[in-house]
Amino acid sequence: MPDIGFLELLLIGAIAFLILGPERTPEFFAQIGRMIRKGREWMSNIKQQIDLETKDLKEPIQTIQKTVQDGLDDDLNTNINQNNDHDETRK
Repeated sequence: MPDIGFLELLLIGAIAFLILGPERTPEFFAQIGRMIRKGREWMSNIKQQIDLETKDLKEPIQTIQKTVQDGLDDDLNTNINQNNDHDETRK
């Protein structure tokens, strides 16, 4: 979404006031607000659906990641212990 600051909003409001007049400007901005709210709800619903669909894929991947990490940790600890044993025998 574009980054709109306060001055830009003020300028848009002034132009809308000049074009639409004082009677129609509030309703115009109310309609804009409703459209933005519906768009955000729509995007939120899409995000929830994507999260639900990908949940089944994420769980096995996380299990595999944990298994690999545990294996790497075990290998690392074994190597550290072997190096420590090797250093002790050298002394």
